[in-house]
Amino acid sequence: MMVAKFGRQLEEGVLSFLLVTMTLLVFVEVVLRFGFNTGIHWAQEVTLHASAWFVLFGISYGVKVGAHIGVDAVVRLLNPEMKRLFSIASVLLCLLYCGLIMFGAWVYLAKVYSIGLAMEDTPTPSIFMALIPEDMMWDVFKIDEEEPLLPMWIAHGPLLIGFMLLTLRFLEVLKKLLTGEWNEMHMADEGKDALKEQGIDSNSVKLNDDVEANK
Repeated sequence: MMVAKFGRQLEEGVLSFLLVTMTLLVFVEVVLRFGFNTGIHWAQEVTLHASAWFVLFGISYGVKVGAHIGVDAVVRLLNPEMKRLFSIASVLLCLLYCGLIMFGAWVYLAKVYSIGLAMEDTPTPSIFMALIPEDMMWDVFKIDEEEPLLPMWIAHGPLLIGFMLLTLRFLEVLKKLLTGEWNEMHMADEGKDALKEQGIDSNSVKLNDDVEANK
């Protein structure tokens, strides 16, 4: 229980950190450019990658909390058992997609690592540099000591990590569907959420519609 709670807090903390980092960098960059006619040369590159990391980590979190929107107009017409079967098929297709992306990401990162490509503007953080032994700087991490730019395999690493987390989430969903704990995938319901924001219970609305239909 404690491990699950820590994992949830860590995941939410990483997403919050990335969101705050993007916001602050964009704000500071705008102020510097329009107020002082200057800027931070690596800010744009870091912002773009931070937004990509946010999306890649946020996808798996969205599956976890049921925040993704799905097209379920047909699925809603099915009985509970058919809903479960269709949901299982959907999860299996999602896992296949994740597997293809992870394979492609692994091949891509391996090539980037072997070539030793680095970012154009983003420097390797000083704290990271201080922790790496000199003999491992290039041989292991592919960091050029003369121009210590952040290695691209590190910057693009979340492409693999994000889909690994997404695969884990889908496996958790698949387990719940196979064991009968869930009858369908949990998706966001914009209509229900909109009613909830207005203080209206969607169940009572459905009940009233049924009453009117019976009349």
